[in-house]
Amino acid sequence: MKMLPFVALVAVASVLVGCQGSAVYYHRDPARQIIVLDQREISIIPLGNDKWEAFGGKQGGWFGTDYDKQKARQIEAIEKATGCKVVSTEFPAQNNEKKLLIHATVDCTTQLGR
Repeated sequence: MKMLPFVALVAVASVLVGCQGSAVYYHRDPARQIIVLDQREISIIPLGNDKWEAFGGKQGGWFGTDYDKQKARQIEAIEKATGCKVVSTEFPAQNNEKKLLIHATVDCTTQLGR
């Protein structure tokens, strides 16, 4: 009987960790900025130390798998939100098969025109 509270705690923790990578997480983050490009919302969240995360910006319709356009949109959104140049990017592998999430490092030594 003492295992029941532990199992419940593990289940709740698993759900909360899973939410961090979900769209719901991005809509609730207080540091989130929304950039709209090509009529698509991209959520931008700071990760600290010149690192940022972008979620969204997916192309719809026939071209829904055009990851190059989606990535370009995400990079542009991070640059608009930060005023800094994106110098490196990566798609985190976990739960990101549609590449809706990108991590980027920015260089703020040269500010971009806003």
